[in-house]
Amino acid sequence: MNHIGLVLSGGGARTAFQVGVLKAMKEWFNEDVCPFKVITGSSAGSINAAYLAANADRFHDAINRLNTMWRTLSTKNIYKSELLAFNKAKTMMNLFNNMRKGNTTNSILNATPLARLLSEEIDFDRIQYCLDNNFLHGVAITATNFQESMSTSFVQSNQDIEWERVRRSGVQSKVKLKHLMASTAIPFLFPPVKIQKRFYGDGSLRNFAPLSSAIRCGAKQLIIVGVREKDSVEPEEKDQISFGDIFSKILNTILFDSLDIDHERLTRINQTISTSKSNKTKLQEIDSVIIRPSVSFKEIIQNYYYECPNILSQLMNIIGSKKGSAHLMSYLMFEPGYLNALIDQGYKDAHQYKDQILEVINKKALE
Repeated sequence: MNHIGLVLSGGGARTAFQVGVLKAMKEWFNEDVCPFKVITGSSAGSINAAYLAANADRFHDAINRLNTMWRTLSTKNIYKSELLAFNKAKTMMNLFNNMRKGNTTNSILNATPLARLLSEEIDFDRIQYCLDNNFLHGVAITATNFQESMSTSFVQSNQDIEWERVRRSGVQSKVKLKHLMASTAIPFLFPPVKIQKRFYGDGSLRNFAPLSSAIRCGAKQLIIVGVREKDSVEPEEKDQISFGDIFSKILNTILFDSLDIDHERLTRINQTISTSKSNKTKLQEIDSVIIRPSVSFKEIIQNYYYECPNILSQLMNIIGSKKGSAHLMSYLMFEPGYLNALIDQGYKDAHQYKDQILEVINKKALE
């Protein structure tokens, strides 16, 4: 197996950035068949991964429709809440009444609108069609098994691809709506999803090796689309820090740190292999390029505070102000102006990596 893999990380609304990157790459390929035979996704990146996998035979059309979907989204299409109110006292009363009625509360938000949207937008049966007709080799969606505290990648492929490692595994499974809902369920914000007697949540939570599933599915070249800008050299100074600030930093750790660490690990392994005098190692070099945003999402969203919907304002009122929780808002505000700005930024930034991306892809074509 020697395929090009596409790795899509998560980041809530920030994931719209990936659509801009994909839109740019679409313009670089004449063939309508998806150039990525292996596609993996975790957290919100699983949505784009499943969408592409289900349309691997019509790459250009898939990107166009994915672009349209993201550009026209609104927060009401993603989540709702029966608990949040305009003031903290009312929210606490709602929570108390919910508990008094014997209802178990394990999340603030309800992702039923997202489930409805994805069921309408993605024909999951077409994934198997694309596999059977060699438009796709494998797709993997990663979620976190809460009971066993481990990362699980649900792999759909015509090959027998499974693995078991420390705190992570890969299992054969047809990718369905429930796998995407599980992978996108950020702890505390969205409810966990039950799959075969186990509860699962956000795919980035225990995903210590986010590049592994693509490699195990046969990818020897990786195009990785992250949604975290490079860390600022000068940390922002504050007199105090809000709960929203703390929670956004936790999300950064959950969603992004493992991707950076795993890519650094891959780079070092490649260097070790290339400098080794022995050819006896079973390790193989994996060519990769990681695309990152060139600007801060915090800077972008500050231009779109006017779009903030009531439900998000209510959430910010509970955990921090809009101004003090810009990073957190950048994950949760699914509104057209902001999402369009992210897509346009992804399209622009992708061109900075064009030569690197084409070098990796053309290297596969020459083999």
